[in-house]
Amino acid sequence: MAVTYSGTSEHGLDDKGRLTLPGRILDQVAKTQWKFYLTASLDPCLLMHDLPGWEDLAAKIGGGVPGSRAHRNLCRRFLGNSEEVTPDSTRRVRIPETLMKYAGLEPSQPVVLLGMGRVVEIWSPKRLGEVLDVASSEEEALFATLVDPRTPSAPAGA
Repeated sequence: MAVTYSGTSEHGLDDKGRLTLPGRILDQVAKTQWKFYLTASLDPCLLMHDLPGWEDLAAKIGGGVPGSRAHRNLCRRFLGNSEEVTPDSTRRVRIPETLMKYAGLEPSQPVVLLGMGRVVEIWSPKRLGEVLDVASSEEEALFATLVDPRTPSAPAGA
């Protein structure tokens, strides 16, 4: 059964760029399976996949010869910018410098972890705030397709 990550929490990176993973994430994965993959996202953040989630993504993206420029770029972004990380005895993972730079993260600074179902996003608080400031028209349209448009969003007579 696939793990589903949810919730938001703020944590600090230490001076070496290490992040202590919270129990709400690690407690869902057997300690013998504590192997994660960090990679760049399409957004200016990092994605952290557990092993089954990573294997699924890698099979979908890298399963064939990337024949188009877009497919090659996806392979570069997700597979070429990935790093296997295993929590140490104090539940810390080191975020590689190249990935920290991509996501705008800095040692000794806070980060926000967002559970997004199959992955955990790792954000700089500033960048996350900028992304969440205003819902785009694409988000509005997608949301409308995901909920039943025949159901009123407010009680009748409100």
